[in-house]
Amino acid sequence: MPDSDEGCIVINKPSQQDAVMASFNSLVVENIIESIDVGLMVISHEGRIVYLNRAVCNILDLSCDKHIGFGWGELFITDETSNAEFNQVILDVINEQTIGLKHVVPYKIKGRECPKRLSITSSFLTDNAQTVGMVFLFEDITEIYNAEQREKRILSRNAELQKERIEGLDSLAQAVAHQVLNPTTVIGGMANIISRKLPEGDPLKQDVQIISEEALKLEGLVAAVRNYSEIPKPVPVEVDTVQLFNEAHENANRILKRIGESIEMKLECSVEKLFIGRTLFHIAIVELLLNASNFTPEKVTDVLVNVERKSGVIVIRIIDHGMGIAEHHLKHVLDPFFSTKAKGVGMGLSRVKKIVFEHQGQLKIESPGPGKGTTVTIELPCPDAECCVR
Repeated sequence: MPDSDEGCIVINKPSQQDAVMASFNSLVVENIIESIDVGLMVISHEGRIVYLNRAVCNILDLSCDKHIGFGWGELFITDETSNAEFNQVILDVINEQTIGLKHVVPYKIKGRECPKRLSITSSFLTDNAQTVGMVFLFEDITEIYNAEQREKRILSRNAELQKERIEGLDSLAQAVAHQVLNPTTVIGGMANIISRKLPEGDPLKQDVQIISEEALKLEGLVAAVRNYSEIPKPVPVEVDTVQLFNEAHENANRILKRIGESIEMKLECSVEKLFIGRTLFHIAIVELLLNASNFTPEKVTDVLVNVERKSGVIVIRIIDHGMGIAEHHLKHVLDPFFSTKAKGVGMGLSRVKKIVFEHQGQLKIESPGPGKGTTVTIELPCPDAECCVR
């Protein structure tokens, strides 16, 4: 505002301090922009390059002094194939005029054999609601991209090897089951015939009975191996999650009722639907519930089931408070034929593992130790990756 002094009108002018501060602010901004690793390119509304920082010149192999004022088209569009994806991003920004568009594209530099991988983020400069320019941020993510691709190749190869291993085991199991079942059946049958022909009180009768019982055990083992090898590929359908677990709970309790036991299941579920092979997955859940009951000394087993989306996967946890698992047993519990029960075949968790694997999932068993319960975790890929990112 003007100041009055003895009839004179004095107009305030910007002080020298204001000019110094403005110059200082400009210097700070310029130094920050020039020191960051992110490339910055500003293109005017007419398509001319008006600003390049040092980082973008290194990333795009440009000269900061030489290329200022160039039209972006004449600089980058040299033919129909060179850096087509890169150029399309620029065109999309111009046409769509959307703030915050982000793309990852290859960028080929002349004389360099392999293209870089760039992350490009776009925005606009506006003045009184009018677009006066476009701002592009460039990040060289070549090393990150290459590392991710290497990891994907390794994971893909490991998955192929695991699949080949499982298919090989299946073929071996089917062959062994077929070759062993016939002689086992004959041994058991002949032992029974001999036992019936022996007179009561004959000392050999008890020995023959032992042969018959062991042959019966071997038949059960062969049947378990055959069932494992014949697990089919799942046919995924949309399944109501709560209904699936309630039905599995009821089925497990029907089985346990024969021996006077039961399961009390508490279900915490935030995933409405699962995309799975219904019958196969039902079998797996029943097996896990029965396994929890088998290793709980009480007649009634408390089980907590939690189903949630987390980081792009669906996580299912089945938690019991039973006898737990000793540390030296943990690494073997998913192996075929491993069992700590005297009469156990040891194929239950192996079947569950295979069913989960056929759903492209992972199965993990954790226990703090004996007497501290067990947590079984199933991780399934979410059919809708975007909805699963939380």
